Order: sequence, then structure tokens, then C-alpha cells
Amino acid sequence: MRRKHAISFVLVVGLVAGLALFSVHATRRPDSVSSATVPAPAISGINPPSGPVGSPVTLTGTNFNETQATNTVTFNGKAATSYTTWAPTQVICAVPSGATSGPVLVHAAGGDSNAVDFTVTVPPEPPPEPTSEPTPTWYLAEGTTDWGFQTRISIQNPNEEPVIARVTYMTGDGPVGRPDITLPPLSQTTLFPADDLGARDFSTRVTCLEGETIAVDRTMTWTGGGASSPESHSSVGVTSPDDTWYLAEGSSDWGFECWLLVQNPNGSEAHLTLTYMIEGAGPATFDKVVPPNSRATFNMAQDIGEADASIRVVSDVPVIPERAMYRNNRREGHDSIGTTTPATDYYLAEGTTDWGFTTYVLVQNPDSEPAEVTVTYMTADFGPQPQPPVTMPANSRMTINVNNVLPGHDLSTQVHGSRPIIAERAMYWDNGTGEACHDSVGMPSPHTTFYLPDGQTSDGWETWTLVQNPNTVSVAIDLYYLPENGGASLTLSDTLQPNSRKSYSMAEKLPVGRASVMVTSRTAGRKIMCERAMYSNSRGSGTDTIGGFAD
Repeated sequence: MRRKHAISFVLVVGLVAGLALFSVHATRRPDSVSSATVPAPAISGINPPSGPVGSPVTLTGTNFNETQATNTVTFNGKAATSYTTWAPTQVICAVPSGATSGPVLVHAAGGDSNAVDFTVTVPPEPPPEPTSEPTPTWYLAEGTTDWGFQTRISIQNPNEEPVIARVTYMTGDGPVGRPDITLPPLSQTTLFPADDLGARDFSTRVTCLEGETIAVDRTMTWTGGGASSPESHSSVGVTSPDDTWYLAEGSSDWGFECWLLVQNPNGSEAHLTLTYMIEGAGPATFDKVVPPNSRATFNMAQDIGEADASIRVVSDVPVIPERAMYRNNRREGHDSIGTTTPATDYYLAEGTTDWGFTTYVLVQNPDSEPAEVTVTYMTADFGPQPQPPVTMPANSRMTINVNNVLPGHDLSTQVHGSRPIIAERAMYWDNGTGEACHDSVGMPSPHTTFYLPDGQTSDGWETWTLVQNPNTVSVAIDLYYLPENGGASLTLSDTLQPNSRKSYSMAEKLPVGRASVMVTSRTAGRKIMCERAMYSNSRGSGTDTIGGFAD
């Protein structure tokens, strides 16, 4: 190898007897090598700190390098082989097969990082196959890709085999089909009706051709005139039409628009009787008609003016209604299905009077006799908080501002009536971009397993699953995230204390992506309640809904 040397010269010049004299002194510099030091990687956080083989783990820190290349992450010495993100400050990888509990390290160009502890857990049992009567068909009364709205439909396949879904849109011009969709096992599939319909108002029917259980919900997003943030609302569908429906919430007062959307999936006209149970004023009745295989929209204000009212829909053929409400030039809005089942108990899993939220519980008494109503709030810190009973007149509606009763708490609600009633809950908040809201009808009974089709942690979305334990004993649950387009389910297990509720963030298991949610009770004979809340635009937008269920 050729070696380079540095040589210095000293030149001495003089004259001796007319001759020029000079001398050269050469100095040889020793070999030297200069290189920049690459800093070692450093881990500052690991999320989650435990999980089963195959589950995603997010490492945050510094000096991880721009790309993975030959860099690795090891779990107690076992190298990860599946990476979804490798960036200088974040790595997302899957717990490798054969990993055991112990230190996790990042090995990069600068050397080895500090170690952080990780516990490899035994995964919960696989998601249970639906065992009760299948629910292969779902109806969504609301839906539009016109008027500035975007609509997406989420379809959940909780089965271990692929199934085929057939989608039919019911428009003002009649039914419109599209190609059938294959749903992978244990998956979420997302459908955008604008791709099929363009700009249109519509209702939707989704059917599993194999007759197996699926679950379907719909999310709509828009931006009101002059609003600084988009808003959204969401609702699960219903599994069958019926001739009588109840919707506890409804208002054309306080600046609200209130719209009743009615889907008629029959080949003949539907003749409706709408009864508005007006708070403080009694019932008012109106007749309506919906053409065959179509959907119709009715404006509450055109019938009763400015008022708060619950709604009863009675039809001569089975139909499906939903109710949508908007306020502040459509800066905010919420939507919910109704129920066919008045009951002496109703459960609402979501609710908070903390974190800047205001929560209202709406109660409808559709009976011809007065009902004594008792509301019990279930909190994580104080347990059940029953309230004094209130007597509701026949055919009436009651509004409860929960913040005036139990401020500063996360809570679930149980509403008990001496006669069958219906309960719904609406929540309002303002993140600084204008007031936003969401709403959901309750359920008349808890169930063993819940299916919540939508769910997302990408593009600025948060997803929370709210689980209520209405039992007097602790209940063990398993929660599963079923990824978009299928793949390995992400799971967690937990225990809920008696008469309490807990919230679970999807981001703790799926930092970025989309997935459906399934929650099941593992305690024999003990059932639960579930809802899903989603927020986007730094909580400038939010949705909430109940889900499908099985026992």
C-alpha cells in the first residue's frame, strides 16, 4: 500500500566564496487516521412494555439511523425480523418468534443502545367464533356523498374464514348495486360509496352471502360553513327493519337542525306515523310516506317548530330510521340509530363530565302511563352513584345535564324505569375550534361479545373502546383489534371491577393504522356493555356508537 508522508523543508541560503550554499532538513510525520465518531443509539421509551409474539412494539429515542439496512432490534437476544417503521427517532417492529422476557436493544452503526425491559406475554385465546343467531344483513338509513359530505362504510368479519359481502345502495331513484366484496378472516374492510355513486343521498344494505355474522357501521365527515375544523358522526347499522322504532334524542331548538332519515327496503310504499314526544308539551303526530326501495328525509322543525322531543316511528311495513342533528352552521353534528325495544333498564357505556366534556342523558317514556325513573352513574373511583327517582309523564321526554349532578368524572350510566323506557346520551366539547359533539342510543341489555367495525389511529385519529361492567362481581375481558384487510389480530386482556367502566386506546396496541374492535367477556355468565369513540383534528371532530353483539 502506498503511504503518504508529510515533508518539511528548511532552506538556509548564504554565499561562500561566491557560491550559493543551502541545506535541506526533511521531517517525516508519522502515519495518522482521522474519522468522525458515530453516536450510539439511545432508547427513551417502549410502548407497550409487554405483549405476545407477533404484536407491534414502538421504540422511541435517538440515533437509530435513517433506514434499517443492517441495523436490528433484539428482544433478550432474539432479533426482530418484521419492521414497519425505521427512522432516526422511532422504530416499530413485531416481537419475534422465540423471544423471551428481558432487555430490548437497538443495534445500529454507532453501537448498541441502552437496554429497556420488555415482558413477553402469553396471547389471549383466539377471538371466539360467533355462536348466537348469525347477523348476516345490516341496514344503514343515513348516508350521503352530496352537500359537502364524505361517507365511509366499515365492514367487520369476525369469522376465521373469508366471506363475501353484497352491498346495495337505496337512492331516490331506486336501488344501485356494486361488485361483491371478499372480506378476509378476522378483518376490517373499508368502502367509500362515492366511488360507486358520485354525489348522492342514499341508504345502504350489506349482506353476507354465506349467512355468517358480520358487523357494519358508517362514518360521515364534513366541514361546516366558516368552520376551522371538520366534524364527523358515526352509527352502527341495524340487523333488520321493523314497524315500530324509538329515538330518545331530538331537538329543533337551541339552533339545532334535526333530520329523521327513514329507509324503506320494501317493494311497496311505507306509510308512517311520526309521534314527537315534546318535552314539557306532550305528543304531536304526523303522517309521512316513503317510496319503495328508497330513503326519505323529514325535518323536525317543519312539523313542530322549535322544540326538544323524542320520536316514535310506526310504519305499515318494516323500515329503518336514523336521526341526525346539526348546529352552528353545521360546525357540529351527531347521529344515531333508534331502538325497537323499550325496556326497564338501559345502559350507556360512554360518558364523562371531565376533560372539558358536557354530557346529557335523554330519557323517553313512550308508555301510556307515568314511569318512575332512577339513574345510576358507574364511576371508576367512587363506584355506583344512584340518583333520586324522578317521575316522567306518559309519552314524554326528559333531559339530564350530568355535569350538574356528577362533575369531573368518567362514567357509564344505567337508567331504570318502573315502566319500559329508552335512554340515549349526547356529549359536547370545544377544543378551541368550535363546539363539537357525538351521540349514541343505549342498549336494553348487556351482551357477551361486541363488534365495533370502524377504528383508526392514522391520519390524526384516536380510537377509544369504552367497556362497562354492570355486574356486582369483577369481569375478565379480552379485546381484539382486527386489522384492515386482515392479518394477525392484536390483543389485550384485562379485568373490570364491579359496577365500573374502563377506556382502552387503540394506539397502545396499534400506533398507526385501521382496525375493527371486538370485545368479549371471559367470565362465565357475566355480560358487558361496549361503545367506541373516535376523535380527529386534535378533537375538533368526534364520533361515538354502540356495536353489533353476540351471546
